[in-house]
Amino acid sequence: MKVGQLFNIEDFLLDSEMIPYYEEVHLKDGQVMMFQGELTTDLFIITSGKLEVVEGSGDTAVRLALLTENDVFGEVAFFDEDERSATVRSLGSSKLLRMTREHFADLTVTRPELAIRFLISLGKLTSGKLRRIDRMIAGITGDRKVTDDRELKNLIRDIKKAMKEPRKGFFK
Repeated sequence: MKVGQLFNIEDFLLDSEMIPYYEEVHLKDGQVMMFQGELTTDLFIITSGKLEVVEGSGDTAVRLALLTENDVFGEVAFFDEDERSATVRSLGSSKLLRMTREHFADLTVTRPELAIRFLISLGKLTSGKLRRIDRMIAGITGDRKVTDDRELKNLIRDIKKAMKEPRKGFFK
């Protein structure tokens, strides 16, 4: 594979060659996949269903994102082995693919070329999320108006509103 092809990987995380290295996870409505503050390193890809990402708990909980099919979460802890930054729970039945550090270690030994492609895909995904966060911060501070991303625009609106109001929780 040429270097140019290596960095033009689209949707490689769900490539048929990768599927054997994942483990399937089924969640019921309300079931939590990870808790904020927990020390776990698994990465997840949603194959069906919806999950919400929530920061905080009780009266201070705020929904950060709604995840759906093909969304990936857990990639930061997969790399840095630090605490989970949010709680992720299922809204209805959901099916996920889990990549554990052990599965990834096996991948690096048995199929190193796939491991490299996996890391590049994950790096591109993560850098895209970081760019989106940069846009969100610029939108909140007023340095940039976000008009092309409805979900991000709504999140910025909700954050600005929450900053002006007394703290009230997401869960009642």
